Amino acid sequence: MIEAEDLKEYYPFNKIEIKFYPLLLNEFEFFQKQQGDKLYAIDRRAENTKYLTHGVVQITTDKGREKTLKSTSLSAKYPVGDANKSNTMDAVVTSKTMKGFQISSNLLDHIQVWNSAYTAATPGSPLLGHDSYAWVVGLLKSRSVQMLPQANIRELFMQLEARPVKAGEEVVAEGEAGDYCYIIAAGEAEVFQAVAEGEQKIAELEAGSLFGESALVSSEPRNASVRMKTDGLLMALAGVTFSKLLKAHVIRWVNPQAALEMLKNGATLVDVREPVEYAHQSIEGCFNIPVNQVRKNIHKLNLDSTIITCSNMGSRCASAAFTLATLGYDVYALQGGISGLVRTLES
Repeated sequence: MIEAEDLKEYYPFNKIEIKFYPLLLNEFEFFQKQQGDKLYAIDRRAENTKYLTHGVVQITTDKGREKTLKSTSLSAKYPVGDANKSNTMDAVVTSKTMKGFQISSNLLDHIQVWNSAYTAATPGSPLLGHDSYAWVVGLLKSRSVQMLPQANIRELFMQLEARPVKAGEEVVAEGEAGDYCYIIAAGEAEVFQAVAEGEQKIAELEAGSLFGESALVSSEPRNASVRMKTDGLLMALAGVTFSKLLKAHVIRWVNPQAALEMLKNGATLVDVREPVEYAHQSIEGCFNIPVNQVRKNIHKLNLDSTIITCSNMGSRCASAAFTLATLGYDVYALQGGISGLVRTLES
């Protein structure tokens, strides 16, 4: 095990503000290996950046170069390997036991982008002065942000606006047009949808949660209301900035012909129109989950299956695709609407 202050000795943590070390420590996975175990293997990509804290590891690159890495050496303060290099080396434990820690390479890259934005912030910036920065890690770990190039992540941070909120305050209202999405920097919120009896709570949100984005993707009215459960602080992102930085990189489109090939290979078609529209025209074997019901019905979908969302117009299937992408699904939005897919089937 290592303590937060020990990170000053490791690269690239020595380039990151010390105040963020406790947050980083929470993201570490500590592990132990035995002699002969592999940390990395040639042609096998890993997702984590690994560090050696005890023992000896033998590294052989795909070019045939060899290196012995000992925990007592200065080189052990650098990564054994990361996601970008993991498939170009064999890294084998040669000591009786080996101890180390690892962190998601993607998250580490993005934390360095955040650190750069934070250190460049000028007095009065909404990025400064927070009691806790757990929201930053929560945001960086969200599926939608993980899909972004680093330049977009930096721009996202630079475009945030701080908005203090009170318990009971309604931040977004179901049925209204969307102009902003929000990240919870402090506090908790609850999500409600209208039902015959009044309203129903469908989700709770905590620090780092992104909400209000669905209406920005679909250009349709808000499909739920969000009220603060406690006093808090929100970081607001304007809709036009959201579309520029997030929407274009998260939603993947597929044409009808390619969609048919994907369906033949096991993809799942999800029709996100209303039931009355689905009853009028549909494709056999697809799921009907209205766009505003997607979050409540994800248990019906297989996380291991590729999903294709479809509707009459691109806005609703784009909104559903964005939601599913942020929940970890391999998802595409169908171009041309359901009628285009039907015409392709008929031809």
